[in-house]
Order: sequence, then structure tokens, then C-alpha cells
Amino acid sequence: MLNYVIWNVAPYIAEIGNFELHWYSILFAAGFYFGFRIITSIYKSEGRTEADVEKLAIYMFLATLIGARLGHCLFYDWEYFQHHILEIFLPVEFEPKFKFTGFRGLASHGAAFGIIFAIWLYSRKYKDQRFLYVLDRVVIVIALAGACIRTGNLMNSEIIGKPAASATSFVFTYPTKALLIETFGKNTIKDVTFKELGKDSVNFGFPVTEMKMTLKTKRIDSVDAFVNYAVFNAIKKDPNYPEHISLPMDKNILLGSRIIDGKTQEIDVLVYGIPRYPAQLFEAISCVLLFLLLYGLYKKYGAETPEGLLFGLFVIILFSLRFFYENFKENQSAFEEGMKWNMGQLLSIPLVLAGVVVLIRSFMLKAKK
Repeated sequence: MLNYVIWNVAPYIAEIGNFELHWYSILFAAGFYFGFRIITSIYKSEGRTEADVEKLAIYMFLATLIGARLGHCLFYDWEYFQHHILEIFLPVEFEPKFKFTGFRGLASHGAAFGIIFAIWLYSRKYKDQRFLYVLDRVVIVIALAGACIRTGNLMNSEIIGKPAASATSFVFTYPTKALLIETFGKNTIKDVTFKELGKDSVNFGFPVTEMKMTLKTKRIDSVDAFVNYAVFNAIKKDPNYPEHISLPMDKNILLGSRIIDGKTQEIDVLVYGIPRYPAQLFEAISCVLLFLLLYGLYKKYGAETPEGLLFGLFVIILFSLRFFYENFKENQSAFEEGMKWNMGQLLSIPLVLAGVVVLIRSFMLKAKK
């Protein structure tokens, strides 16, 4: 029996009324902040001003948001967004009811294409900063920002890996906790915790691990009916079922209950947790290592960095790894099922090829000097 990481972490750090301060937003902002500080240091070391960085930052910020948003909507979810055009540009959901959602759905490939296009526009306007010169410097901090964003995906329990009985696997339980609290209300279910019971098996064609799901609830008269009908049906109605938690079909799922006080009780329910590769963590660690490589090379060469070297290495390494990691990840859209290579892999190919061309050019120019 393997000990999996039980990931029951909330995607937000604080609730202020109906507003939730999400880890993803904080990490996204942190990526930009630290990237700005690093680029400022690089530009100043080359005799440029902070004003140059501020202009560049505006291009980068808009390109990242617009490119990532359009990339998701066009590449992964056009079937929906072709009928909800306004939701592409507004952080809201109009159906089934109006709701502020933030920009849910950002694609890194879209951000990559957007940033390359924006830097091209930037270099045309500020002709003292050549296209590849700027790209070589911004990819250093993009690698760091990528680590922040993938960590945000981990906090959101999204971009999940395929089921796997591996020592590195995570069981993402928070989505089920959130589903039950949303279904029954915070007055009925106050908290949901999970604990492994030490027995692995195979169900639904993939590995599962038996877990005790403990519901902290208000006093409920008919616990058996509440669990075997209400809770059972709530989890079964989860549109992502059985993405994170599944239910035994041949066992009594009610393990027991305890009265805590006159108003509160705890109910233990047998569930199957689905261990998955932590694909977000794999990519986050890779981005940190890539940042260290690129920054180390820049520190070695400084302003004399061969033009195109860092950009070429960045896109070759990052998107080759992305192509590889997609083999361990669930597809993001239903239309990808049955495809030999999914959308993430197909979009990675032109970026890797572009990196190879730029890197060859960089070596050829260096050889001529």
C-alpha cells in the first residue's frame, strides 16, 4: 500500500464576504512582480532605465492575459465560447445565472504566441531593442512565472494527471468537499476531511485507495438515509465523477457516526480516492530548473549573451517537456479523446521547431564572430 498525498487544500487563502482571494491570483501576481524586479535588474546592468521595463511590462501583461485567454477559448473550448462571445472578454458567467468568475480558462500556448507577437510589436516601436534581444531576457522571467502559475493550478486542483499508483501521486479531495458543502450548504455540512484506510484496489479500470470521508454536520435524524441517498447522489451527480472521488457500488458506504454536542455530529463515509500524477508539480519544478539554467547562462554571458540562445533553449526545453508531460495528464477537452496527440502536444510542435531554428541561427552567428 502506497501513502499518497491527500490534497484537501482550498484554492483560496481568504474569504471576504462573497469574494475569495485565490492562491492562483496571488501566484499569478507574484510571477509578474518578481519578473519585473529581475528584468529591471538585467536592463539596468546593461545601461537601460526602469522606464524601458515599465513599457515592456505593459506589453507583457496584456499579451499574457489576452493570449492565454484567447488560446483557451479558441484551442480548447470554442464549442462553448462561440455562443458566449462576451464571456471571452469579461470575467463573468451569464448562464445559468450571472456570476463573477474571474478569467477561468487560460492556456499557456496562447500566452506564448501572444507574448511573441507582442514583443515583435514592441521591438518595432522601440528599435533600439531588437526582437530576439528582448525575447532572450523576458524568457528568463517567463520560466519563473510559469512555475508560479503551475503551482496555482496545483492549489486549484486543476490540470490533473492520469490515475496512477505511484509514490508521487496525489488524491485531490477538495473538489468533493466543495461540492458537498455547495450542495447542502454550510449550515448542514461544516467541514469534510479525508483519511486513507490502507487498502488499494482497482475500480473503474484505474487504481483507487479506500478512504474514510468524515462529514462534520448539524444534527441529522436519519443518518443512514442522508448518506446512502443524499450524499451518494450528490457525488454521483458531480459532472466530473469519478475524477477525484468514487463510491463503492457493492459496500455499505456508511461507516458510523458520532454525536459531538447537541448541535453537531460527525459521519464517516467509505469512499475511493483516485490517486493521480501531480502533473502541475512536475511542470512547476521543471520551470524552476529552467529559470535557474537561463538566468545562470545570462549571468555568465551578460550583455554579450549570443542573440537567440536563451529564447531558443527556452522554447525547446519547455515545450519538449510539455509534449512529454501531456502523456501523464488528463485531456483538458472532450474532443481530444481518441487523438494520437492532444491539443497541448500539437501546439508545442511549432514552438519547438521555432526554437531549433533560432538556436541554430544563434550558433551560426556566434561562429562568425
